[in-house]
Amino acid sequence: MAGTAFSDLPPELMAKIHENLAFLDRLAFAAAVSAPSRDAFKPEPPWLVLPGETQETARVFSLADRRSATVRAPDPAMRDHVILGSSGGWIVTADERGRMRLANPVTGEQGDLPAIATIPFLKADQGGRYFVLIMEPFVQLRYTGELESWPLRPHPYGTFTLTDGDMRRWFYRKVVLSTSPRPGDYAVLLLGNYFGTPAFATAEDGRWRVAPSRDGVEDAIHHKGKFLSVTYTGTVEAWERDGVSGEFTSKVVTTRMANGGDHRHCSKYLAAAPDGRLMIVLKNAKRVKDLFELQVFDETTQRWEAAEDVGDLAILVGINSSLCVSTTKHPELKAGCVYYTDDKIGKASLRRGARCSS
Repeated sequence: MAGTAFSDLPPELMAKIHENLAFLDRLAFAAAVSAPSRDAFKPEPPWLVLPGETQETARVFSLADRRSATVRAPDPAMRDHVILGSSGGWIVTADERGRMRLANPVTGEQGDLPAIATIPFLKADQGGRYFVLIMEPFVQLRYTGELESWPLRPHPYGTFTLTDGDMRRWFYRKVVLSTSPRPGDYAVLLLGNYFGTPAFATAEDGRWRVAPSRDGVEDAIHHKGKFLSVTYTGTVEAWERDGVSGEFTSKVVTTRMANGGDHRHCSKYLAAAPDGRLMIVLKNAKRVKDLFELQVFDETTQRWEAAEDVGDLAILVGINSSLCVSTTKHPELKAGCVYYTDDKIGKASLRRGARCSS
């Protein structure tokens, strides 16, 4: 009698096995099965990747189990690196040379993202120790030719030079991953620290493409197969990739939020509720204690409305990722609460006491 292969088990049986595993085993099990099988699994509550006691380790912490586990930090993707983004159990890290990698903290699987110098107007010297941003073509593309929007106008464009160690500290701000990414199968959105510049890369393209964004991108998510972003002026845009040219362009999908807040004093985080409603969390960090305001987009009135209560939802925001989950499905989280992490990318180091610069 022939045996049954693991991959041939019914998704319902796999889901039952997954449900009865401990935290770390659940993560490893989910990473090992195919995407169709994972669709039957109970969604994993949010979990954190924290610095380990040594350079060779990291800790993962389950908000559901209130337990942490030590995992091996695979070399090179997670050794003394900074985390830029996360999705579906995968993280994006940047090393002291500005190189970005995709890694799974549980399985150790990893892969390189395209070199940042594939941006045509970002030149690396021969040793890769310095990067020179040529400002004129950057400004032309970033502001779609509307140069009156250039904040340093009428100063000449010139060039801007960064060391390789400065890239992860000053040039990169956040990386947003597509759903269920894998080495060789991913799409990523990189948000630049300078002027809210978006750049996209896909596994099949193998390079970074800067996209035009007149108002600049403050935050972004990947939702229902698309990248969505919120501008500094409080408008949400959806991004589409041209199948022929490979370029990404945006389309406005909401009206502008009336009280967008000054981005110098108020941070905006974009999230999507399980039912698809778009939300923006405003965080005012210029007071003694962080204060939050929630705006929800009403599809009927096409307006942003302040929300005093979000029912059974909990919202998690931070420099690496933002998401909104149901506390009915995840009772370990508190309904109506905003969970947040530090906005400084330097706090996302995978090593205790590590500095972001080389």
